[in-house]
Amino acid sequence: MSLIDGMISKCGSETSRLAGELLELQGRWSETEAMLTAVKDSHSVKVSKLEVAIGELERDLGKTASSLLKEKKARKAKSSEVRRLQRQIEGEAGLASRGIREATDALRSEFHARLAKISAFLGSLECIRNRDLALATI
Repeated sequence: MSLIDGMISKCGSETSRLAGELLELQGRWSETEAMLTAVKDSHSVKVSKLEVAIGELERDLGKTASSLLKEKKARKAKSSEVRRLQRQIEGEAGLASRGIREATDALRSEFHARLAKISAFLGSLECIRNRDLALATI
């Protein structure tokens, strides 16, 4: 029986050793779980902060895009207004040019008419002078 007692004693000490190792491993397991929980919590906080930052960036991007669209519309409107004013100026310049041409033509016609009258008066004066000379010789 002493062999059995020895084996039982050996099994008991092996069981005690294994129970100690099990307790040690359970302690390590608890530490590992605690570290894992801390890492998860830390990551959750970081993820929350990143989500807030992403939301702010998306809002800023929306504002920037909206401002950009407004500026593009304003630039397009100004460009259209500039083209309209250029056409108006060109049209008015054409009208002014035509008016100047017509006024020049009218003045030229009036000048030629007056010149013709002066020429006729000079012709009359020459006739009168010739008659005066003819009378003076008598």
